[in-house]
Amino acid sequence: MRNFIAVLTLCAALVVPATFAGDAHSAPGAISAEEIRQLQKSEPDKLLLLDVRTPREYQRGHLPGSILVPMNQVPNNLHRIARERKIVVVCATGARSGAVTNWLSKQGYPWVKNYTGGVMDWSRRGLPLER
Repeated sequence: MRNFIAVLTLCAALVVPATFAGDAHSAPGAISAEEIRQLQKSEPDKLLLLDVRTPREYQRGHLPGSILVPMNQVPNNLHRIARERKIVVVCATGARSGAVTNWLSKQGYPWVKNYTGGVMDWSRRGLPLER
């Protein structure tokens, strides 16, 4: 499993556009599964779960209510990412989402957080996934 994750991370790093270059873990803010669940209950209309994985990964299972905008398509899809929403960026493990979180913050998005555990953490906790 570790080798699979390492290969997946390396592949993602090779296809990541230069726009997102930098340390993914230096993103402006992190959020936990518990905090996401609280936002889903308390502010569902203000929350935007942005899944930046590939379409194939998304089809295998994603957080309920999330929208898919693959990482390499984020710059061309800002019209789908409302600045007035609380944005939680999600990927498999938190690396790609961290890079996108950092980039969106630099673009002036006022409330954007990285789900550092990603879908792997969500699934490990037994939380529901949509397919």
